[in-house]
Amino acid sequence: MIQRLIIPLIIVASPLLAQEEWVELEEVEAVTVADISQQSRDAAEAGDAAAQLQLARCYFTGCGVPQSTAQAMHWLRKSADQGYADAQCHLAECYNTGNGVDKNTTEACRWWVKAAKQGHYEAMYRLGMAHLSGEGVQKSALIGISWLKRAADTGHTEALCSLGFCRLQGEGGTQNFAEAATLFRKASEKGHANATFWLGFCKLHGLGTERAPQEAIELLLRAADGLSIPAALQLGRCYETGTGVPANQDTAFDWYWQAARMDHAEGCYRLGLMLLHGRGCKPNKEKAAKWFKKAAEKNHARAQQKLEEMHQSK
Repeated sequence: MIQRLIIPLIIVASPLLAQEEWVELEEVEAVTVADISQQSRDAAEAGDAAAQLQLARCYFTGCGVPQSTAQAMHWLRKSADQGYADAQCHLAECYNTGNGVDKNTTEACRWWVKAAKQGHYEAMYRLGMAHLSGEGVQKSALIGISWLKRAADTGHTEALCSLGFCRLQGEGGTQNFAEAATLFRKASEKGHANATFWLGFCKLHGLGTERAPQEAIELLLRAADGLSIPAALQLGRCYETGTGVPANQDTAFDWYWQAARMDHAEGCYRLGLMLLHGRGCKPNKEKAAKWFKKAAEKNHARAQQKLEEMHQSK
């Protein structure tokens, strides 16, 4: 009889003990965070640039201290002014996005230059992209690619993919499909979804690498799993036309739908075409017009033309 009473008491007590342990753990973590922020403050006030950046991050997030953008910027500037590359890159991003300061892409690039000259790979990548777009700095494909190459040489995945795209398009020089495929492969091996898409694209069409449709489809599927919209679109096209896989309009519809629901203009347009002509679905002009309109609102010229044609045919 005693044993039968003990079991339920243990069952009831266990959650209470677990709850108490959880509360104690939270209290310990709170003390630890407070200790870390205080240690960062002590070192920051003593002039440690790394600690100043850490304290700035604490103020940005409210971790261990009351959240304060003004205090965050104060300590971030102190760190950046000492020449700390991580802080300079962080300050550049603040100017680039308008976080804590008025947005100023020229000032952002000024700080990226400071960090990039110290070999900061993220700053080199961002500066390269800025030169390619001409936002906040002189537009120059040659300078942009030069910075991208330096960042890519460190293994920076975004730089590898962006440089690969430049080589694929011939940006700043002649096209080099073989180098593009190599760069995409390196970024893909690091898990970069869009690089995986571009590597699949190269293998699908034999650009800079041996044409391998089956391997290309596998790469495109992996990229699509990583939420690469271009991969979803390409898979839709492959299944629609029977490129690398047996033609399957139902599957093509599904891939176009995936791209369209991520609000991609070309995906909306392609889905509209499938609905208009009844490929992979029943014909539905009303729904087709809805997706053409979504694409047209994003300045998709062919979608705008389709809407005009549908209006004139009424």
